Formats: sequence, structure tokens, C-alpha cells
Amino acid sequence: MLKLIYCELMKLRHAKMIPISILGAVSVPFMMFVEVLQMHAEHPEQEILLSSVYEDSILYMLLLANMMVSVAIASFLFSREYAENTWKTILPIPISRTKILWGKFCTLFLWDFFLTIVSWACILLFAGMCHVTFGMAEYSLVIALKWIPDYFLLTVLMFITTSPFIYIAQKTKGFVAPMIASAVIVLGSAALSNQKWGALYPWTASVLLLDGRVESTGYPVWLSITIILLVSGIGFLLTFLYFRKEDLK
Repeated sequence: MLKLIYCELMKLRHAKMIPISILGAVSVPFMMFVEVLQMHAEHPEQEILLSSVYEDSILYMLLLANMMVSVAIASFLFSREYAENTWKTILPIPISRTKILWGKFCTLFLWDFFLTIVSWACILLFAGMCHVTFGMAEYSLVIALKWIPDYFLLTVLMFITTSPFIYIAQKTKGFVAPMIASAVIVLGSAALSNQKWGALYPWTASVLLLDGRVESTGYPVWLSITIILLVSGIGFLLTFLYFRKEDLK
């Protein structure tokens, strides 16, 4: 499995998708930086907490930028073999199709987590610039490190809710369809982020789980978790079944 992951990372190494995805991961910290500057300009007397910046960033990462970046990386990983017609070279190797898919899934998770850490580090960097300029309450590495578990959970939720888009990428053997689907999902997530129905919408429910706001919607936490796992499980199952039965030419 480690060799498969290594091979996938080597294939990604020279791809233009890598720097683009890193820029996408930096977009949320930059948005938070601009928001903090605007808040300070309008209300200079208001205290800005580093924890608040990290908390607000989770909403943008799961609903907008990092989610779409994750779908883009997933689509690239799972459709490039079709676009480049390299399955004829890969499939004769005595490795099961299931292991090949697991290698791609593991690579996607590792890259998602790397991009999440990039976002975490950039928030700390931009917040440091704000702290030096006008001061930020409770700015410290200790506070930032406390958010690492939440960001890891964010990565897990983002990864598993990407599975339906992976199936779309395989089914269409392209990049466009999953990106259009993700854009529609993101619009739905943004619309339901402050609605009680968001607890029943897997992608919005992920944010509500991290924020601890599911119960405030009137729905039990177990229901949101069940819906997330169900949708994600269906995505993974369809991906594996489709690839195992597909007659690649």
C-alpha cells in the first residue's frame, strides 16, 4: 500500500494541480486576514481573538474553498488515468483493482490533510502579522495547536463527503462534471448554513458538527452523523463497484 501511495505522490509531483491546490488552501487564511483588517478598521476598540479566527475559518474551509479544492484533487486523481490512457499500463501489474483504489483514496486523504495544515499555518502567519500591527488577544502557538484536532476532524469529514464526487469523476471519466456538482453542493451548503435543515444536508451537517450546533437545529446529532456516513458510504461503494466491474479498453 505504501508503494502505491508513493507512486501516486510521484505522479502528482510535477502536476500543475499541486501549486493550484496550495493556492486554494491559502485562500481561506487570506480571506480571514482581510476580514480581520476590515473588522479592526471599522471597530478598532473591539478585541479580536485568535480562537475566533480559527473557528470562523472552519466554515469557509468546509463550505467553500478547501471543499472545492478537495473535489478538484479527487477528480484529478481518479480521472487522469482515463484522460492519459494509462490504465493499459497499470492494470497488467499483479495488483488488485481494490488496492489501486485504496492507494488513490489514501493519497487523497494525505493531500487533504496537508492542505488543511497549510491553511492552519497560514492563519497563524497572517494572524501574527495582525498581532504585530495592532495586537491580537491571546495570540500564541499554544492556542493555535489546540485547533489541530479540530482541523484533523475537518479533514476526515471533508474527505468522506468527497466520495460521491469521486464516483462522478470515474463515471464521466472527466474533470468537469464533478466540479459542476461540487459548485451546486457548495451553493446548497451556503444557503443551508444558518437553517435548521442544514443538519440533514451532509456537507452543511459537517460544519454544524464541528461547531457543536446540530442540537440547536432541533435534530439529534446521531441523525446528522448517520446521514453523513450513509452518503459517504454510498459514494465509496459505487466507486469500488464501478471500477471493479468496468471493462477498460
